[in-house]
Amino acid sequence: MPSSSRTLPFPLLPAALWVPVSWLTIFLVGTDLFIVSAFLPLIGRELHQSPAAVAVLVSAFSLTYALACPLLGRLAERWGLRNVLFAGVGALALANAYTALAPNLWQLTLSRVLAGLAAAGISPMLYAMAAERAAPAQRAARLAQINSGLVIALCLGAPFGLWLGQLTHWRMLFAALGVALLAMVPVNAVAWSGSLPHQAPVRQDSSQERLWQAWPLLLCMCAWAVSVYACYTLLATALVQTFAAPAAQVALTLACFGAGATGGVLAGGRLADRLGAARQVRLSLALMTACFGLCLLAYRQHGLWLLAAALFTVAFVAYGFFPALQACAAQAFHTRRPTVLGLLSSALYVGITLGAALGGRLYSAWGMTAVLLLSAAVAAAACLLTRHRLFSADTHQPAA
Repeated sequence: MPSSSRTLPFPLLPAALWVPVSWLTIFLVGTDLFIVSAFLPLIGRELHQSPAAVAVLVSAFSLTYALACPLLGRLAERWGLRNVLFAGVGALALANAYTALAPNLWQLTLSRVLAGLAAAGISPMLYAMAAERAAPAQRAARLAQINSGLVIALCLGAPFGLWLGQLTHWRMLFAALGVALLAMVPVNAVAWSGSLPHQAPVRQDSSQERLWQAWPLLLCMCAWAVSVYACYTLLATALVQTFAAPAAQVALTLACFGAGATGGVLAGGRLADRLGAARQVRLSLALMTACFGLCLLAYRQHGLWLLAAALFTVAFVAYGFFPALQACAAQAFHTRRPTVLGLLSSALYVGITLGAALGGRLYSAWGMTAVLLLSAAVAAAACLLTRHRLFSADTHQPAA
């Protein structure tokens, strides 16, 4: 029997423990992912490699993560969520130690492949376990609280880590991440002890939940990522080339986006619990369409402060989508929940990659105006997708 449904000989611990433990674990995983981009120039100089050559370190992690998430989700259905989680955290600690010691580029690349594989055994498992442990009326809020660790890692974890790495050495930072993750193994073991009181009844025949039924969720996640990251990826470039903005202004504008994303993911989780997860998904996508139009207006008016405010608003409404869609998946699937949540993580990375590629091509041809129009159009198309029957009701019943 999977460990996610086994009663362990420990007292059931409250959300006051497992939510912050999950948050910190996700934060460390996010920092591990995002910090590599900041260190590429330092790594290239040390290893005498070109920027293009060391850029493979980012794709090695993200591509492996995207491919491995559903596979490890399937493994968790058989072996147990806790077992896969603990193995993933321990393996990521060892992978970071390998990164800190790798003497050349190919071993460094291998270490990031192993890190991506290990991380795929952490994030989807934490989301699935939180969905089971949380009361249905608080599920989206709990998922949002945990997801905020990933968002804050993007906004604060990587810059702070880069600052520390420049004070010491980039290898020391990966070693420190490895030590921190190793310490999280027993902490997670304690936090996730006990039974899962809000777990829905498990069907004996998991074939009744077919993975192909999740396609609207996956396509919606992919479209959301294209919409958001087509804009975000080109934002700094556009600010410098169009507005000749100084570095401080660019950093402040990006900070506005990060602050909006952090507040949005938390507010979105609470709204999803009150309005219903499917309604919150639909609302976020509709507001994204309108807010990208506001960004386009601010951009064409060359109003930097108006643009910063518009970007804060875009991020706030956009990131409210994330926990709501995860809650939709948790409501619709029970026995296949780990695999479906893993597939959502994969769809996210596919969307980020597509968004960056499409945004780059449009920006080169027609500028940031075309990119913002793309973001608005994709968000509108995703909103239409929520008319599918999977989004038709906010219930806590599994998909038929």
